[in-house]
Amino acid sequence: MRYFPQLETNTAGQYPLRRKRAERVVSVDSLDGRRLSYYDGAAAQVEWELHYQGLTENEREAVSALFAVCEGRLLPFVLLDPAANLLRWSEDFSNAAWTVGPLLSLSGGVTDPWSTTRASTISNSGAATAAVAQTIGAPGALQYCLSAWVKGSGSLRIDSGGVVVEKDFATSAAWERVHVSAKPNSAAETVTFSLRVAPAAAASVVGMQAEAQIAPGGYKKTTSRSGVYPNARFARDEMAWIMQGPNNNAAVIRIISRSN
Repeated sequence: MRYFPQLETNTAGQYPLRRKRAERVVSVDSLDGRRLSYYDGAAAQVEWELHYQGLTENEREAVSALFAVCEGRLLPFVLLDPAANLLRWSEDFSNAAWTVGPLLSLSGGVTDPWSTTRASTISNSGAATAAVAQTIGAPGALQYCLSAWVKGSGSLRIDSGGVVVEKDFATSAAWERVHVSAKPNSAAETVTFSLRVAPAAAASVVGMQAEAQIAPGGYKKTTSRSGVYPNARFARDEMAWIMQGPNNNAAVIRIISRSN
């Protein structure tokens, strides 16, 4: 799997970071004077402008190696958007994007930390621990963080290639944001993020978020789109680095992708 590398700090990027989304609407003027318009979803495109400062030689070489393997704009790679949630439907666990254990029940419309009713309660009536999970197509070699607002007891888990990192939580009556971080360093090309509930237990949850970094960032609600872009490409056929000193490199890298 070709993928855009992380920095040695286990973060996905640096700021300032610019992301631009372009949409297209096609209009046709008919002979009778009517104008017909439709949204061309296949033409939607996202562009990132990544500003890097102070990169080490190893970090510069990792980006340059990917550029060489991709032959500039020719071949695609996986980009994990550093400013996005990698999970789809972060508040709707009944959506098909999530795998729900057979003896788990979901109850929606629960009051959440923002005084709305977007949270869900997950109850386990079985005799074994069960999970609500989502798997993304991403390299197991990278650093990840899974976070959520929870009430009750359970655990958050990151799993890739058989490497499992899990963190238990047990909260009071108040909502708490909990997280687990892991760098599986596996050769797998998928990563599974899950919330697990013990037998005869229940947990309320909202705002599940996965990020390619070491700690949780601000919450980004998602629906059908996530921050995983499997067909990203470099926007140019050349890459210019500024050598500012020993082990100190700078560049502006532009990446484009069809909307996911």
